[in-house]
Amino acid sequence: MKKIYYVLILSLFSCATVAQSVSLSGIELRDLNGKMTPVSEIFEEGHPLVMVFWKSGSSKCCENLETMQSAWMARLKDQGVRFVAVCEDCSGSWSHIKPLVAGKDWDFSVYIDVNGDFRRSLGVSVIPSTVLYDAGMRLVCKHPGWCSGNEGLICDKISVCLDIR
Repeated sequence: MKKIYYVLILSLFSCATVAQSVSLSGIELRDLNGKMTPVSEIFEEGHPLVMVFWKSGSSKCCENLETMQSAWMARLKDQGVRFVAVCEDCSGSWSHIKPLVAGKDWDFSVYIDVNGDFRRSLGVSVIPSTVLYDAGMRLVCKHPGWCSGNEGLICDKISVCLDIR
């Protein structure tokens, strides 16, 4: 079983050799206060971005976010890497997300993809999924599935994909 996890983690962030640009015009995400925010405003030129798509009703997704936050804070935050979570199961009511996030004491931005437009524009079909953007805001890696369990290896792969040390 460990071999399977090891192989999955090694392939976790098999980076594309050519970064892909994604059109983000016209797509909006809801912030935790209910305000619609253009996706283009979430990105900061010059700062790599780790984005995790998750579902609030899944304890495994929440555990995955906890793991990713710990790894990000320990190894990537000080290197200028931003971390954002996008909730994907809020097509109707989204008001439960803000108290959930506050209760978890997460130290990253959380947005809600109300209609799933953003997820679809990136071709994300599995939740959770992790997406990496380089400092030029080009999509460099996509990984469907969980990232929990091998934080050091995850950070190493992210650092290699984003060319940071």
